Amino acid sequence: MPRASTASQIRKLPDTISGLWALSALTPFRSRAAYEEAASLCNRFAVRRLNVVQREYFRELLELVGDYEAEHGEEAKTLRELKRLATRRTTSAH
Repeated sequence: MPRASTASQIRKLPDTISGLWALSALTPFRSRAAYEEAASLCNRFAVRRLNVVQREYFRELLELVGDYEAEHGEEAKTLRELKRLATRRTTSAH
């Protein structure tokens, strides 16, 4: 499946479901690499204003990431990352 590769694609998230699926399909992850890529993508979503399509896609992607982490005993990883993002967002707002 094609992945975002140019700098402009990295900065701007697609605003259509087909564009979002090109970043990561909403299917259970079959490898650690697919999980890590999706988790990284979640970080990009977490710090942006999202339209309705992006919000729904993000919600579904978070579910898949959470399912993978629960299955592999990695729930604490998400909590650490969310705290890091919240801290970064709070300090950049001041």
